[in-house]
Amino acid sequence: MRVHLGNAELVQELIRYFEDQPDCVVRRIGETEVEVSLLGSYRRGPHDLAVEERVSAFWTHANGNGHRLPPSSNGNGNGNGNGNGNGTAR
Repeated sequence: MRVHLGNAELVQELIRYFEDQPDCVVRRIGETEVEVSLLGSYRRGPHDLAVEERVSAFWTHANGNGHRLPPSSNGNGNGNGNGNGNGTAR
């Protein structure tokens, strides 16, 4: 699953966050985008939901480190996204 961050400075921090989890594989695919795969037997829907939950946990962690926490993660502006591409899971 691709995760797009609007802030290129946070990409390396997100990569470290996922690398610290034993069941994650993450790779950078752009200046502000990574691809995350969870190891295990997941169907696409549950896999994507699990990745979104981890992205949300990352933002909670990042917010504690002084980074601005986006309102949500999917970028659709309905309470599940911030509309500016920060933390958008696709």
